[in-house]
Amino acid sequence: MESMRWLTLRLGHNQSIGPRQLQDLWAAACETNHSSVTREALDGKPVAYALHAPVSLGSPKRAELRMRRLLEDAGYRFTLGTLDDRPPVTPIQRR
Repeated sequence: MESMRWLTLRLGHNQSIGPRQLQDLWAAACETNHSSVTREALDGKPVAYALHAPVSLGSPKRAELRMRRLLEDAGYRFTLGTLDDRPPVTPIQRR
């Protein structure tokens, strides 16, 4: 099953989350076990977590809102970037 990155999570200062807990929250939020999470640590930048789910995810906005609620209920301070936050891709025209 083809998957894609739907959300990017950054936790508040001095907060962390275990991979199993994050995976469980994300699977509940997107309502599928065909989901995954990865941790990205880039030099000089805060840790980010990429949240992946199937390309055919039925309701991405619902998954985002559920994830926000689950994280808030668990007491996390966070930012959650979505695909909507990305600037549109400008097509390249060939000459």
